[in-house]
Amino acid sequence: MDTNKSKTKTNKNESTSIRFDKSFIKKLAKVVDKANKKPFGKKIYAKDILVNLFEITSDDSIQKVVAKCQEDSLTHKDKRELFIKQSAAKLGGSPEQVEAKMMELMNSYLSQNTQPNSD
Repeated sequence: MDTNKSKTKTNKNESTSIRFDKSFIKKLAKVVDKANKKPFGKKIYAKDILVNLFEITSDDSIQKVVAKCQEDSLTHKDKRELFIKQSAAKLGGSPEQVEAKMMELMNSYLSQNTQPNSD
């Protein structure tokens, strides 16, 4: 009786592709070219640069990058909503009350600072 178990093929180094824009690829290629300008040694790849960059970067710097990316990802509507929620927490009211007050103040400002067009 032959009791061979089916062997599953596992790749030691699983990988995936990531898409980058052309300007980033050009910057990375310049760094790789600079790293490979050496008299001897193995070829350095973009992966090596990125892996080493993550290894030497502090957790604090990575957190700053994450925070900046999160901030950059906010739409105008998101920023407005956050502002209203933060203002409501500071002033001790509901977001609806803060928004109503903002509209009231803006309406007052516009009525004082706009003049009818006279042709």
